[in-house]
Amino acid sequence: MNLKKELSVINAMEPIVIQLFEEQYLKERTLACGCDKCQLDILLLTLNQLPPRYTSSQAGEAYIKALYLNPQLQSDILKVLTQSVKVIEDNPSHP
Repeated sequence: MNLKKELSVINAMEPIVIQLFEEQYLKERTLACGCDKCQLDILLLTLNQLPPRYTSSQAGEAYIKALYLNPQLQSDILKVLTQSVKVIEDNPSHP
């Protein structure tokens, strides 16, 4: 299989997780440490624990985002996100 450089692969979970993170933690300012490194660590840890939802088009990304408007699916992501916040707050990668 030849993959051309024009092909793009999108993990549609990234914007979903980022949006929930911003709404639940950044706007509320509830993080023990809000530095960029801790924020990135939280996002990465969360994304590594969730199944990726890959697509190659904006239409596919919109479809996946629409699926995650389901309150139960959002709750599932928020649970993993909350666990990640706890792990990073208890073990920050900086002094």
